[in-house]
Amino acid sequence: MLSLQVLLNHFYLTLDAPTYDAIVHCDFLRNQFGPNEIRTTHRTDRSYTGLYFYGEKTYFEFFDVTTETSRKAGDSAIAFGLEQEGETTLLQERWLHSTRLTITRPAKDSQVNWFEMLIPAGFSLESPVAVWTMEYLPTFLQKWQPQATADNLPKAEWMARKTVLTRYKSLISPVENPILCNVIGLTLWADSTVYAAFKKFTEDFGYSKKPTETGFSFTDSEEVTYHINLSNSDLYSITEVVFEVNSLPSQQTWELGSSTLRFMEGGKAVWSFVRKEK
Repeated sequence: MLSLQVLLNHFYLTLDAPTYDAIVHCDFLRNQFGPNEIRTTHRTDRSYTGLYFYGEKTYFEFFDVTTETSRKAGDSAIAFGLEQEGETTLLQERWLHSTRLTITRPAKDSQVNWFEMLIPAGFSLESPVAVWTMEYLPTFLQKWQPQATADNLPKAEWMARKTVLTRYKSLISPVENPILCNVIGLTLWADSTVYAAFKKFTEDFGYSKKPTETGFSFTDSEEVTYHINLSNSDLYSITEVVFEVNSLPSQQTWELGSSTLRFMEGGKAVWSFVRKEK
């Protein structure tokens, strides 16, 4: 077991066109649910366009299958965050044959180093279910979008997910009193290879597994619960997301294409997605 804290950074999900379109054009989601933007990211290794929703420490992104050249509907990813400098190196010593990349992001006329990515053996960024860890570089924000009023933060805070998301949100249209707080639960259906890999991740991350009828679950140190299910067919994907929310909207159920977003008493919301075939 490694001595490091592995946390949820974000997830992505590739949607069918009607569902993506319904979400993009939902006034409630775009103006009340949480800070968001449609962004095209140009890295040195790839470019992609998605709809991003930002919470306090976690975020998520949706892709439109009709504009994606390397993803199919249902393709998903979970990115785990490392917030202490050097933790990627520590994990790399355990993850033999993993792939380490320094990811960049454009700033004015140049590319600046963004985060260290570690992809475990057997996975790639084109995998139907992708997994990686990411460690923000402490120099990123100051080189990418410096803000004089915030540049006196301690070095460790520049690597925190909350600091990075606060900077992202400062550059887009604000949402007053956002409902979204954070992602606190993910349900994933996977084939046997991905399922076995998640069992190993759980052990490497130091989390205890709890058996379920269709797989297992584990909860990280920030009380985010992951339900990993073994699929006995060609169905795979993130199928459900649980959110911590700051308030309850007047309309508590939203049908958005092939997805349903439900708000409940107790400060939670659940977004369910129809599983897609390969």
